[in-house]
Amino acid sequence: MNLAEIKAAIMHQTNNDADDLGDFLPFLVDYINEGYDRLVHAFAEQHVSDDSDEYTPLKNDKSAPNLPDWLHRYVADWATWLVYRNGNAQKQNRGYAYRSAFLEVEARLRGMTLAEKGFDESSAVAKAANNKKRYFFNLPR
Repeated sequence: MNLAEIKAAIMHQTNNDADDLGDFLPFLVDYINEGYDRLVHAFAEQHVSDDSDEYTPLKNDKSAPNLPDWLHRYVADWATWLVYRNGNAQKQNRGYAYRSAFLEVEARLRGMTLAEKGFDESSAVAKAANNKKRYFFNLPR
């Protein structure tokens, strides 16, 4: 997913609530990059920054997280939680499911070995990708 698709997923997850759009839209990219940073830290023990060669913040709609594709939806989940977190009690309750899903995958990433993450230099996947991209061996089903 690229940044535009992540934004669309967040709008879908928040039921396209146009009433609140003005309140959270200016912060949406920040919310997305916060979720991206948390997953990058759990995945590669690095942080998203402008100085990084691999993990730069998402800025334009065509940029995509440098993480395995199956993790992109969790970036949207974190941003959805942050949107709901700032709302009334009913909205906060709706956001807890997205927060829980994100925290669960974040904990799973922290528990994976380097070989499972594709960081093992001897792995066939790492050699095939010339160690430029990282891939998981065990994708969730």
